[in-house]
Amino acid sequence: MLEGFGEALADKEYYLPLTSVADPGPRFAPGEVPPGLRGSAQGIWTFWGAARTGFAEQGWKIHVSARLDRAQHVLDTVAGICFSEGVPFKHLSARLFFLYLHHKHAARAQSGKFCAVYPPDQATARRLLERLRDALDGEEGPYVLTDRRFRDSRTVHYRYGAFGPRGRLRADGTREGLVTDGSGREVVDLRLPAFHLPPGITDPFVEQEEQPHAGPILIRDYEVTRAVRLSNAGGTYRALDRRTGRTVFLKEARAHNGLVFDGTDAQQRLRHEYEVLSALHAAVPGVGPEPLDHFTEWEHDFLVTEFVEGQPLVAWLSRSTPLARADRTDASVAAYYEACRGLLAQLDAVLARLHATGHRFGDLSPGNIMVTPSGGLRLVDFEAATLLSAAPSGVSTPGFTPPPGLLRAGTDPRLRDRYGAAAVALAFLAPFTETAEHAPGNLALLRRDLADVAPPQDLWQRATAFHAARERTRDQDGPGRPPSPAELDADPRGCLTRLADEVAEGLLGTADADRPEWAFPPSAEAFGTNNVCLAYGTAGVVHALRRAGVAVPAEIGERLRRDALALRGALPPGLLVGSAGIAPVLAGLGLLDEAVDLMEDADGHPLTASCATLAGGRAGVGLGWLALHRLTGEDGHLERAVAAAQGLLRAPDLPATLGEHDARGLLHGRSGVALFLHRLAGATGEARWMEAGRLLLHQELDRTFALDDGALSVSDDARLTRAMPYLATGAAGVAAALTHYVATAPDERCAAALPKLVAGIRVSCATKEAGLYRGLAGLTWFLTRHAELTGADTARADAVRAATGLVKYAVPYRRGVRFLGAGSMRYTADLSNGGAGVLLALHRLLAGPLLAEPRRARPPVPAAG
Repeated sequence: MLEGFGEALADKEYYLPLTSVADPGPRFAPGEVPPGLRGSAQGIWTFWGAARTGFAEQGWKIHVSARLDRAQHVLDTVAGICFSEGVPFKHLSARLFFLYLHHKHAARAQSGKFCAVYPPDQATARRLLERLRDALDGEEGPYVLTDRRFRDSRTVHYRYGAFGPRGRLRADGTREGLVTDGSGREVVDLRLPAFHLPPGITDPFVEQEEQPHAGPILIRDYEVTRAVRLSNAGGTYRALDRRTGRTVFLKEARAHNGLVFDGTDAQQRLRHEYEVLSALHAAVPGVGPEPLDHFTEWEHDFLVTEFVEGQPLVAWLSRSTPLARADRTDASVAAYYEACRGLLAQLDAVLARLHATGHRFGDLSPGNIMVTPSGGLRLVDFEAATLLSAAPSGVSTPGFTPPPGLLRAGTDPRLRDRYGAAAVALAFLAPFTETAEHAPGNLALLRRDLADVAPPQDLWQRATAFHAARERTRDQDGPGRPPSPAELDADPRGCLTRLADEVAEGLLGTADADRPEWAFPPSAEAFGTNNVCLAYGTAGVVHALRRAGVAVPAEIGERLRRDALALRGALPPGLLVGSAGIAPVLAGLGLLDEAVDLMEDADGHPLTASCATLAGGRAGVGLGWLALHRLTGEDGHLERAVAAAQGLLRAPDLPATLGEHDARGLLHGRSGVALFLHRLAGATGEARWMEAGRLLLHQELDRTFALDDGALSVSDDARLTRAMPYLATGAAGVAAALTHYVATAPDERCAAALPKLVAGIRVSCATKEAGLYRGLAGLTWFLTRHAELTGADTARADAVRAATGLVKYAVPYRRGVRFLGAGSMRYTADLSNGGAGVLLALHRLLAGPLLAEPRRARPPVPAAG
């Protein structure tokens, strides 16, 4: 599922719950409703029937699917039967919600659902299954992946699970459903994209139990050898044609699913893709993969094409570019740019041949371009290809599709591909396509940041042609105008001070103490956790503003206090999304009693005993107590921090209490625990905490790996081997903890590893995002701290270079500037991915010793009216 997909649909600027959308399209409602009965809204659903308290807690749940064009008829049928039986049910409330749940980017665990029915017992469930099957005979709908179909019905499904919101809180602030298994134990109500029963529960409705598949997966004559990608629309696979021994590419489309917002489904688009590829192969062989077969097996459609050997351009970029390598040379950079020219020339040639046939590709992006082992270029995935005389497809990739202002009547129908090709050229230089669309004037700052690798003029012009034309039409001296590269080089402190002021103005300009969804625009994760917390909510923005010396409006402080107390019983204990992060922020506002109450909640929370991490568990709780101790000087708070550390060291299996899959890094791995122990050692003067932390850091270093340029990196967890430079889960987080130990009580291993980690971080500053967790602000924060502790001139230069690089992500706003958050789809203000994290990183540099001039006091900025 695309991260934040649903929350991005509700608003064009900020993440919001999908139910906040202004117009969800035509509404669904039963045609006939018994007198006195009214439906109630439950998120994107409408619920009919008895109150939740009258529900059985769990049982056999019935799901009914539908085609979009038959949804109203199916709803009327389901409603009539449920009303006659007196059984509660719910249905999707509007067309947009139907499209969302069935979209190609939607979660597979919710796939196919339109109506959900809640029978009170097994006998009623059987009767309803029979009635619904008979009444909907002949109807078709998508397969509900979590369920099993009832007999031969194409729409009626069932699964065993919880009926209500019964569940438990997780350390990350999300909730997981619970169900009682056959022996009376509580187990997780797994919502897998496959039928699953809790232990000890048997299916009373199946006539013959299905046997697990054994042996190779065979689809007609094609043996699947590897799944390339799975989605709500279907899947893509590498396969072997058993008749010829040829390796082929298999693309699957599920029936009545994988919708996009023009209403077309996966099978319609797959048929269209087959027809386009067939026409192109006849006219211009090689422009697209050779189509080999198209057929329906069971209810799924399959397209078979030649298997294009090679790697997607996005993977080629990460492996081939020397721009972020510690061992780059002038020769390697020049060779890379020559390779880019060659690939772009091939792309031009392929597009010219395609356009000559009267077609456009429609969705040009690094994910749809393959680089062959010989260095050739091939286009793949022609799902969005259309005739030039027809309207473009609704399928597109953000950052690689022209903004609406460029697509006017009479526009060259090839513009979409030409814009995409220019965006691909920009991707060769930096992952900046989304920011460039919102702030084309910042491209000059990007070029400044690339000065060490000096992109050739021809590549630069190609990459920025569309944005340069747009920028010439803008007010060059309006509010939020970015500094020129010359200004930034001449006065980095002044420009960064101005940026910090503008970030603060932007944060307060987006504040709304009365808005129910948030006080500051958050990341999408806030709607799955809470909108108060340090990472995604109000507390994080207030913390950053206060650290930067900006007065927090009284109404915002009161909103934080009120929301924190209202959620007190539902908060997890941890630092990022729970009580331990909110409490020190409240204390800083003078709300000490409320802060201590929250910290005591965190101390006694069951998750504190089962989770050790800085993000969600005992290390974060201990750090919260240390923050209160620093603020108040009360010895009792320090004693609570010591108790947290003792609990960590007494844990019989500490690795089991860290993040899943042997997680690494600051938030979920050993580095975060080690950082807390280092802080505790400083507060108590007891070396035993330092020694315990050093052992954890050595274990973390066991999980790092060497890159081929000599740098050291780390992945998220044991499942992955990708090199992550970031603060939250990557090398910068490990190095942040390591830096403190090396500066105070170094040992040989830590001292040897630190410069290798820093080598990978300092060349990773061309990030896609500005944020603290997964962007340049986090690298700036670390490099600043590293420079302060080491005092090295090169470290100072790295920190200043990273900080000045933040300027290019700032998008002018009516007051100050805003930043695109995680995924670069919407603006966010939060600490993790938005403007608050940028402000915190800037403050660390400006308030420290690295820039010699004293920091001027910033006057309070009033909140927006």
